[in-house]
Amino acid sequence: MRTSTLALAAIAISMTATLSASTEAAPRPAAVTALRPNDLYTLYAGKTWVWSDGAAYFSPDRRFVAWSGSGKDASYGEGEWRVTPFGRVCFSAIWHGTGPSGRNITCFGHRMTGEQVIYQQKEPGGAWYVFKHAQSAAGDEYAKFKAGDEASAGVGKVKLELKQLSARG
Repeated sequence: MRTSTLALAAIAISMTATLSASTEAAPRPAAVTALRPNDLYTLYAGKTWVWSDGAAYFSPDRRFVAWSGSGKDASYGEGEWRVTPFGRVCFSAIWHGTGPSGRNITCFGHRMTGEQVIYQQKEPGGAWYVFKHAQSAAGDEYAKFKAGDEASAGVGKVKLELKQLSARG
């Protein structure tokens, strides 16, 4: 059962890079640099990444909350997020669903071209895709980031759904 919860959490996180990233995968250009930690922090802090069936909030104090799915497929995660000196954003959360809870750590690499285009990759080994153009463009994954906390209410809803499912049996 622990594996099913971890798999559910991994699927929820993977949606951010696969289902949610409607732009075509792009190879990482040769001339790139890693984003500085302060630049990454500014991109994520105080924002919600809205997914097709969920959302994740990156609080300025490095708290991370997220939810995905509904009913018996619902899950939520609570933990923390961080940036690294090497252009990565990682979030570590304990995910809860209908089975046992489990910790999951997910990281995304970020690189920028001289044209100020930011590419993102789910690590390890995910495909590189355009995350954000210097001037916002249709299809940028970053367009799915909204100011403020739009995830905590969803987490509360999922907690209630899971409690009701548990009470039934």
